[in-house]
Amino acid sequence: MHAITTPELAAAVARVAEAFAGQAADPRESGCLFCYGEEEIAWLRDPDAPLPDELVWYVAREVPSHWTDNAAVMRRVLPRLTALVAEGEHVSDAHGLGLGGAAWQRWPGHQAEAVHAFLDAYWAAALREPRPAHTLLDTFAFCEEAHGSPVPCLARWENETGPVADAHLLDFVEDRIDDLLSPALTYTREGWVTVDPRPDAELISWVLHHAAPRIRARGDADPGLLYRLDQLALPEEQRWADVP
Repeated sequence: MHAITTPELAAAVARVAEAFAGQAADPRESGCLFCYGEEEIAWLRDPDAPLPDELVWYVAREVPSHWTDNAAVMRRVLPRLTALVAEGEHVSDAHGLGLGGAAWQRWPGHQAEAVHAFLDAYWAAALREPRPAHTLLDTFAFCEEAHGSPVPCLARWENETGPVADAHLLDFVEDRIDDLLSPALTYTREGWVTVDPRPDAELISWVLHHAAPRIRARGDADPGLLYRLDQLALPEEQRWADVP
């Protein structure tokens, strides 16, 4: 575990703790007794009960349909969840499922603002960390899932333009470029078909119009990556017409 500590992130964690103090799951929350014991669900209903870290992580990964009131459960665990994330615990897209499905953007203003401030501060801190303990891909996936969109993360990255953020950008695009080049497919009775629109269309557009110019300006990108960026700019049916 490697904490990424900045004053902004510490303040954001404290803001979440204040905004969600005293929150609890609905008294009628039944949860899933196959996954949780009655005692664990009782802890979620009690605003003063200490929550084991393992329980917080399990709740973070649950899909909204798992709970009678997912939003209330997420508000209950958020203070401890954000503290664990800021302390450097490894996260992935799965850990953003519960929050992403809680429609937190429609919560009371001070709560929604606290969540947004935390996700923004956490992502900004990762972009400024030269040697993160966990891959930036996982951090991005967590924040994207929690936001329900990549747009807030991409907007923040546009404002983070130093050498560290640019180095992360190069690594990120190198990791994602092959997935972005391939059509998003889903299986139907007729076989595999392309999803329309592409679920990653916003990310593709951002890579082409913002990330690619920054990568080219560095002057040290692998020629193979630059070629694939050129391919990404072509319509899908033309991308593989002239593969060297």
